[in-house]
Amino acid sequence: MVKVIEIKKYYKWISIMITCMMCILSFRMLILDTKEMIAQANGVNSSQNFVQANTKERIEDSLFIQMLNKTIPALEVNYEKENGYSHDKAFIKLVLGKLVNFDYEDPKTLFKAQISILEEADDDLAEMDDYKVLKDQGNSIAREDRVKNSLGEMARNEEIEKPKKAKEVAVASKDVKVENKEKEKERINNITEPIPIVSSPVKMPNKVVLSRSEPIVFIYHTHATESYMPESVGNFHSLKRKFTVRAVGDQLTSYLTNKGYNVIHNDTVHDYPSYQKSYIRALETLETNMDRNPSLKIIFDIHRDAAPNNSSARENSYVVINGEKVAKYSIVVGVKNKNAEKLLTFAEYIKTRSDELYPGLAKKTITKPYRFNQFNSDYYALIEIGNTANNINEAIRTTKYLAKVLDQVIKDIKK
Repeated sequence: MVKVIEIKKYYKWISIMITCMMCILSFRMLILDTKEMIAQANGVNSSQNFVQANTKERIEDSLFIQMLNKTIPALEVNYEKENGYSHDKAFIKLVLGKLVNFDYEDPKTLFKAQISILEEADDDLAEMDDYKVLKDQGNSIAREDRVKNSLGEMARNEEIEKPKKAKEVAVASKDVKVENKEKEKERINNITEPIPIVSSPVKMPNKVVLSRSEPIVFIYHTHATESYMPESVGNFHSLKRKFTVRAVGDQLTSYLTNKGYNVIHNDTVHDYPSYQKSYIRALETLETNMDRNPSLKIIFDIHRDAAPNNSSARENSYVVINGEKVAKYSIVVGVKNKNAEKLLTFAEYIKTRSDELYPGLAKKTITKPYRFNQFNSDYYALIEIGNTANNINEAIRTTKYLAKVLDQVIKDIKK
């Protein structure tokens, strides 16, 4: 028993000695490697200043590499292979990247792997690139003046064009009437038997109980900074309310209120200063308002679309109603929702009513593989009014006619 204790005691001292020797050896290797590189550098001809400067810089780089190599053995092995012993650089780099999230060619990644806040800071800066231009709007007085002049010129041009348009519309209307009379005469002369009328009725949304005294319509904006011409700053994203979808929401709210509906318009900006997670923040706003007002049944998320990159984008962005250019609109449905079928029915019914009242105003319904928070109501429409080819006046005009369409739809679905 005593012998066993003595042997264990010896093992303890032997382990301590081995550990000390390994530390000394490692320290010696680092010092010798460093001295060797300095000695090699001192052998350079002093008259060759340019070469000496480059050598000094290489020494500093090599010192840093040696420190990393001695600290992380896997790096030393890979470094030796990379400098003449192996062509497995890509493989080793891939393995290191997967194991420790470290790219030995980019030392910054080593610190990012250990200090996660550095990586998050880079992400935040990248995210802010598209919106940083908005921060300067408060001091852009010169731009305000240019915008005012642009709007004034736009209004003057429209006033000048109105008489011409009215005349053109009158002439066109007259020609259409004459043509229709001739066609009607020809049709009557050629009819020998009754012609059956075939129609394809659109499915009717389910009826819903709507309060007479409490709010029933909720209007808000997931991307409240989306803007129209002439405000194209920030890739058509602005904090100036009068050029954005918030101003469009104001007008739609006003028209629906005048028709007797109790409407809540929430103008919270959910996409600034961060565009990411706009729908998450918008969902919080929507749920808060629906909790406070259980009577809310009909939801409209008003957006602005992006114009396609083609020569006909401007021409296809509007329709002429009563001699005025009116921005077209479209409804987007997220088919990832459990109530997607009901959402599509609601969207198609709005489009049908729109086509009956104002042909060409509503574009084809768009479906996308997302949810857009539309699971909160079967009577939820994400409406994109106009696009970046439209000016703010055309988008605001749309609300006048859209309100008439929605008025008819609400009357149809109300119990």
